[in-house]
Amino acid sequence: MAGKQILVLGGGMGGVVAANRLRRLLNREHRVILIDRTVWHSLPFTYPWLMLNWRKTSRVTRDLRSLSRKGIEFKVAEITRLDFANKRVELGEERLDYDYLVVALGVEYGTGGIEGLGSAWTYYTLEGAEGLQEELPRFREGRIAIAVGGTPYRAPGAPYEGALLLDYYFARQKLRQKIEIRVITPEEQPLAFAGPVISEKIVGLLANRDIILSSRMQIKSVDQGHKRLNFNDGSEVAFDLLIATPVQAAPRVVRESGLTDRGQWVPVDSETLETEVEDVYAVGDVCSLPMANGHPLPKIGSLAHSQAEVAARNIAAALNGDHRQWAFSGHGTLFLENGYNKAAYISGDFLAEPAPLLTLRPPGVIWHLAKLGLEKQWLWRWF
Repeated sequence: MAGKQILVLGGGMGGVVAANRLRRLLNREHRVILIDRTVWHSLPFTYPWLMLNWRKTSRVTRDLRSLSRKGIEFKVAEITRLDFANKRVELGEERLDYDYLVVALGVEYGTGGIEGLGSAWTYYTLEGAEGLQEELPRFREGRIAIAVGGTPYRAPGAPYEGALLLDYYFARQKLRQKIEIRVITPEEQPLAFAGPVISEKIVGLLANRDIILSSRMQIKSVDQGHKRLNFNDGSEVAFDLLIATPVQAAPRVVRESGLTDRGQWVPVDSETLETEVEDVYAVGDVCSLPMANGHPLPKIGSLAHSQAEVAARNIAAALNGDHRQWAFSGHGTLFLENGYNKAAYISGDFLAEPAPLLTLRPPGVIWHLAKLGLEKQWLWRWF
């Protein structure tokens, strides 16, 4: 068999895992090319730590160009068009053909048409977390509103994790009594995908830390001049510091390719991660999988990792003449940092029927240490 060319689009967690696994499973006659608009890979689950100055940027980032040591070719470029008819990806004036394609482009952040949302602080990006690292030491009193711009969104535990960590951060500075922390979300309840039992435990966890939770509230606009959030139901909430999750969608180049469904995400086979286009797979935050309880599969790193493994192994099996087929199990994990060197831990089968089979371990030191271990192990293993 002549050498084939596999393109992996996106240098996030899913793309890095897919490229690594493909390179390990395939002979060197086959080319594995990873493409991203930036040379920097970072760990999104460390951004809340970065926000509080518990991490430096250099500790949680790696240069994607270093993957060349493993035989993975890397190109830094803006992907401008996906041409499925000709099995080609356009990078401006450059064109690359593919035999297999893995789309791992994550999400595109925006405002969703919500006026003023773009001026809010956020720790959903590396740059945003770095900005809050400078802003938070200047905040001494008032109301912090952590607002979810729209659903679905990646890292669904992050707004609640951020609130808990900010409670701890200001308690250590003996400022907590002067600061109100409020989480505002259009969701019916926190982590609704996990079921009502786990959701109620999260509600209780927030209440025990004097964190106010306002559910079923969709932001209509943000008035930064008067520091007010306006909601679709006509209500208003004042704030002194607004931290928001951006409104999220599949990247524009993916939407324009016709690969997405009406929900603007990429539907995939629940086992193989194949899309409706032949020889094209999608993994991670960009794709859409329904859960048995009607919620979409959450966009979390552990599931992106598993999906990337499955897609890469199925491509490698096809090229190596192996007739086995790998299947995505739906098993995943989610950490929820609490401060005080503790974290809660959710794990189980997200795709179980008739409902997700998930367990919440209460906050403990062991789960915090496990997340610290994941941070170190991830960067060592894949870079």
